[in-house]
Amino acid sequence: MSMQQVNAISNRLSLRQPQRDSLEILHRVCELIGPDTDTDLAKALEAIKAEHPTVTDFERDFPSLCFALATGVGKTRLMGAFISYLYLAEGIRHFFVLAPNLTIYNKLLAD
Repeated sequence: MSMQQVNAISNRLSLRQPQRDSLEILHRVCELIGPDTDTDLAKALEAIKAEHPTVTDFERDFPSLCFALATGVGKTRLMGAFISYLYLAEGIRHFFVLAPNLTIYNKLLAD
């Protein structure tokens, strides 16, 4: 997926700058290691650390990343942007979204 498509998602969802920055990081990570299930964790970690030295460990048996955004920036919208990106760029069709209760689940659906 090109940056042009990242721009399209950003514009369509009216992402704020911190959200857009996070989407660009996801785009770059997918370029570096992709979403494959047979990823060599050591090589993946080294590739990501080369561009993002603050990443020290995945803390899982698979590549796992965390994006820190301030309260009110729009983490729900960012999740939607990530899902759109992974669907369009990588062809991923199934997502599992976990919500702590029905109120938040219904908000996720509405957003």
